[in-house]
Amino acid sequence: MFRTKKGGASVSIARATLESIFDECDMYNIDETGGRLLGTFAGKGAHYEIKVTGVIDPGPNARRTSTSFFQDGDYQEKVFREIEARNPDVEHLGNWHTHHVNGFPTLSGGDITTYHNIVNHKNHNTDFFYALLVVRKNSGNPRYDVRHFFFRRDDDRVYEIPPTSVHVIDAPLLSTAQIEPQKEVAPTPADVRKSHANAERAKDKEFFAEFYPRLKALFSEKLGTFYWKGPLTLVDGSAIDIVAAESVDGPAAEYSIITTPNKTICPDTVADYKGRTFPAARHAVLNLERDLNQALYHGSRK
Repeated sequence: MFRTKKGGASVSIARATLESIFDECDMYNIDETGGRLLGTFAGKGAHYEIKVTGVIDPGPNARRTSTSFFQDGDYQEKVFREIEARNPDVEHLGNWHTHHVNGFPTLSGGDITTYHNIVNHKNHNTDFFYALLVVRKNSGNPRYDVRHFFFRRDDDRVYEIPPTSVHVIDAPLLSTAQIEPQKEVAPTPADVRKSHANAERAKDKEFFAEFYPRLKALFSEKLGTFYWKGPLTLVDGSAIDIVAAESVDGPAAEYSIITTPNKTICPDTVADYKGRTFPAARHAVLNLERDLNQALYHGSRK
């Protein structure tokens, strides 16, 4: 549920931080992009004063499309620890990403689920999560329009921070030294199918447990393969039952996605996925969710 009234937070954001965000948007004007937001905060409970003075870039292994974005978390964690060592008071305040490339003016259902999961995670260091969303590119100054959202631990609402509670300030930008990413060793051709399937299953299991807990891992004795099954909740609150199935017949594991018969939720979009394959079950689910949400947002349930 969205709650547009002030949710107990005000934001001061360094001008250099915004410019860094806008520079990243200029570089990726077709695909979504984003990063982590760093700084300090004061207050607790009823009201927080958030001061944003740094950004960590998405990282060399970030994945982007016009409607989805996944950060290079390992890289960002290394960068954050280096900054933290020089600035002990710094906190990971939240994330930013952009929708200006696809025209979606607010947070998606996937964004909201992700941020609720983060703020409620036992290892999350604060009782809040701040999200900056770039929604539109301008021809003048500022270069982009942004919206600000606030999430609280153990609170299923989404608060939008009003513009009157957001202030651009002149403050030094936190150093974000680049870290050389570790090189991955490619598996041998003889092991590629087995290692790919095992690695993707492990990643899928972790990803679905974190962000899609209603999707359950199952094993088909008849087919000898794994699959994921459960309801997928969409941006309008509706849901569709899906199965993301594994196939290991080829040189590497592939995943397809099917849905149970449902005449009411975008059957044309669902039909487009017949015969399509993906390198991981999570990719299949995320792509279907994205396309269904786009169809629903643009008013088409055909």
